[in-house]
Amino acid sequence: MSVLDRKFNYSSNKAYTKPFLFTCNLILNTIILLLALKIKLFTFENWLFPFTLLSLVQLFINLITISKLEKRFLSLTNLFLIFSYITHMGILVIFGFKIDIELPWNPLVSITKDTFKDACFFAVLCHAFLTFGMCIVLFKRKTYHLGSTSTNFKEENFQLYLARTIGIILVLIGIVPMLYIDISRVILFISGNYLDTYKVGVNGFVVIISRFAEIGAIMLLIGNHKDKKKAHFILFIIVIYESIVLFTGNRGRPIMFLLTIFFIYNNLIKRVGFKQFINSVAVVYLLGFLLTFIGQIRMLSIRDFATITDLFKKSFMEFSIFKILADFGATIISLGYSLVFFPQTTSFQLGSNYLVSLLTIFPNVGGLLVPIINKTVYINNWPANYREFLGGSYLGELYYSFGDFSFIFAVLIGMFIAFISNKVQESMIVKNYVSLSIYLILFPNILWWTRNYFVGMVREFVWIAVVILILYSIISKVPKRSSGG
Repeated sequence: MSVLDRKFNYSSNKAYTKPFLFTCNLILNTIILLLALKIKLFTFENWLFPFTLLSLVQLFINLITISKLEKRFLSLTNLFLIFSYITHMGILVIFGFKIDIELPWNPLVSITKDTFKDACFFAVLCHAFLTFGMCIVLFKRKTYHLGSTSTNFKEENFQLYLARTIGIILVLIGIVPMLYIDISRVILFISGNYLDTYKVGVNGFVVIISRFAEIGAIMLLIGNHKDKKKAHFILFIIVIYESIVLFTGNRGRPIMFLLTIFFIYNNLIKRVGFKQFINSVAVVYLLGFLLTFIGQIRMLSIRDFATITDLFKKSFMEFSIFKILADFGATIISLGYSLVFFPQTTSFQLGSNYLVSLLTIFPNVGGLLVPIINKTVYINNWPANYREFLGGSYLGELYYSFGDFSFIFAVLIGMFIAFISNKVQESMIVKNYVSLSIYLILFPNILWWTRNYFVGMVREFVWIAVVILILYSIISKVPKRSSGG
């Protein structure tokens, strides 16, 4: 039995820990929220430190609870909680601990102190309900025992063959538009700066086609995970390519994609032990330094090599985790603006913004979908001068939909994320690698949803999943002897 299977073969005498964990998390989050309400009455300066501590304690408690229920730390649920905290509470940590660091985006220039407090409290409130939703699903997770999954060698081999074959086809479909988009961004970055990389001007549907190559690479990695040499070669190519994309300043998508790749590596190819963990920490530190460096140079001309060299040295000497928090933590502004502008600029959507997102799976012929896109991308409903350079926030989007009671609906988001996490784990255990690949389409998109929009994952998931299912249907009809070896 594999390490992954053993993780899920927990005995019945530990079953009592589930309701115990569930109850403890509920009680502790309730206490945290009550304390947060009490100190919310403090002046801004007196509020910062205790609220920062409360938010960190909440994160710690929630991660422990989810880790126990998931039987692992590295999971979609935990990663989402971490990224949600970094993007919405990162600046709070810097302010709360009085970290002397230059902020690329200072929220207090854009929103008032009271709005900042309201946004932080709303985030803590939503994190409590988000975790509650996750616990509901994980509490009912099916327990797998030894022998309960009877995938035989022939069936597994055929699944590996399907993953490899479909993966190759997807790469061939997406490789040309992907290279065109990324090479164009590199050229624009070299000739200008980070913001110029958004001038590629490619149709959104072409972008979706380019994503086929990424999912194809994931399927190739999964399909070759038993051949360590091939798997490591594919991993090497992916990391090198995404690192090049990172240097254009477009960090979000590559980071989430690389996290997905690491998740596959850790679960299917090689479990990360203590020594590997130390090496990984060193790599993460180096990556963090590079991200900070990229964040500094992306607004400069690449031709200014002397300045870039100085910034490289400065970044190497001064890099810390707080720089990452400062860089990604500006999402709190997007949430703050939602609290300020809605429902003044437009009425609350009552969930319709999520539902109409499904219509975006169709091409935007003749601009017919423009009203729908404006409805789903909530920042389009702010005054025009407030939208520049700001991305989304799944919490800001939630408030745009349900207003003051939106935190309750964070339960549904938590349930959705835990459901996908369950399906990912189940697919790995039963060795259904095609299903695993389909669920992994959502993996990087869900993580990036923390500072994006729900609509951002809908079209990509539907189109790629449909193509995978069509290819699966066709290839499955080919005699299974083709899958040998």
